[in-house]
Amino acid sequence: MAREKRQKQSDGVVKASGPAQQGRQRAAAPPVDAKQRRSPRRWPPLGAAALALALAALLLALYAGRRADDLRRAAGGGGDVHGAVPPEPPAADGDRLLGPSFGLYPRGCRWREVTYANGSAQVDYLFWDYAVRNWTAARPPACVLRAHPRPGPRGWSFLNGTPRTEVTPHKTHVVYRNLWYNNGRWYALVDGPKHVAAWRFSRNQEISPLHVESARAFANAVAWRAVPGDTLLFDYAFFTHPTAIGHWWEMRISFKRPCDTFVLLHLQRRHLPEWVRAVVAVALGVGPSQQLPPVVLQEPTDNKYAQPAMPLEGVPRDEWVVFDRVLIVRDVFTGGSRSFASTEDAHEFRAAVYAHYGLPPPAPRAAVPRTVTFQRKRANRRVVNEAQLLALLSEFGAVSVVEFNASSSLHEQLLAMRGTGLFVSVHTSNLANAPFLQPGSAVVEFIPRHWSWMGLDRSFKEQTSTMGDIHHWAWRANGANESRYLRPRDAVRFEHWSKDACSSSEDCVEAQTESDLVVDLAALRALLEGRMPMVWAGARAAEAELPWPPEA
Repeated sequence: MAREKRQKQSDGVVKASGPAQQGRQRAAAPPVDAKQRRSPRRWPPLGAAALALALAALLLALYAGRRADDLRRAAGGGGDVHGAVPPEPPAADGDRLLGPSFGLYPRGCRWREVTYANGSAQVDYLFWDYAVRNWTAARPPACVLRAHPRPGPRGWSFLNGTPRTEVTPHKTHVVYRNLWYNNGRWYALVDGPKHVAAWRFSRNQEISPLHVESARAFANAVAWRAVPGDTLLFDYAFFTHPTAIGHWWEMRISFKRPCDTFVLLHLQRRHLPEWVRAVVAVALGVGPSQQLPPVVLQEPTDNKYAQPAMPLEGVPRDEWVVFDRVLIVRDVFTGGSRSFASTEDAHEFRAAVYAHYGLPPPAPRAAVPRTVTFQRKRANRRVVNEAQLLALLSEFGAVSVVEFNASSSLHEQLLAMRGTGLFVSVHTSNLANAPFLQPGSAVVEFIPRHWSWMGLDRSFKEQTSTMGDIHHWAWRANGANESRYLRPRDAVRFEHWSKDACSSSEDCVEAQTESDLVVDLAALRALLEGRMPMVWAGARAAEAELPWPPEA
């Protein structure tokens, strides 16, 4: 988690605004002639109420009349132009362990993960062959980038008649026209004498300027393919933690609009469980009986640190690709946020996720149920004194213990959140479910010691705060006696480090993910006894607010 210096968009390529005197390096291109190609979609600034209401109405219409069998709905796989594909549960095939396959998938590209019982770290995939209706090891063409050889598809041409790159920055995202790609890197084609600096569009990726005397001459001299239409380009920033679904909040709320292609960097198919595919579907306005747009990944590698440099699937390293129109969502390193643009957007998204599974929209209840859901961790960040913790929680309601993993559907997790009055969990990726709690519910989060780098300790709090109707408090492990490192080497190195020293060391921050906690039960009791009566009495979240515990 090395620190990254935030790059300003003004350091990027040609901006789509400015006087005509900027000549060849001015930004805003005139409207595209209808005879050149279809009109591109208009991606308005976020928070457009009309768009949000239209999306909500569309989703509700799609869900009306669907079967009431929610579990079947979660596993049904959605609509399929090739015919319905039955859900596949986990299975064993000799020494092969076949993962489940259910829910929505990209159009024409459905897969299941294959691991091995002999302890090997090897991961393979089986793909659904729609022609023979069976699983095969052959990756279908629909799973790789679909691009058209030069000069592009019939009727297509470069925007404004030039292959030069142009850009329009917005507060939450940036739109590029004619964005070039080659061998794992992204380029802005710039012609003219003026120098243009590179722009880091995410924590791990930048757009490099490619200065040429003539953009047209460059396009005539190299072999390239074109990707027409609208592409969403997203860099999953924390690629060393590819299964941490909590980071998806940093992008799924940033665009509630459709696209033709979705390019997802630094992840592999095994990192896209049904939870991820479902929330992406809702964000893109994809209904439960539809399919996701084509999702383009990078070629997989066993080395997670080499993954960011791998080429896109289906693109030879020596080939150039030009993307017609690309939207890049700003992440927290380039001016973005971890939450919604507004409370209205947050509520609409929560309601749309409920509707995706045919559930009634979340609403205030006559009384918050006295039910406690404790989310257990198995591998790390476990609660050492869990038995005593559960006994304490049982004084505040009926306790359910859940253990969600990559095979757990969003529907299963949503049902748990829907019936929860108090959600208790250590800081972990599955706290991404907290914003799906119904109005009036509460969250108690246990924060590991020295866990404040880049505001990570407040990431889930930001999301529930934007909802505005969910209580959220925390207890923080500050003492060395409240943390148990899983690796003895980490204890020797970091146990006595200060918060500032740890925040400046990537090794120290990563070590905190491999530790367990001893919860101060007396402090937790005082918190619950002081705040849960307010929750049961119907207090608003703002009325029962507590200061976020500082790091000592």
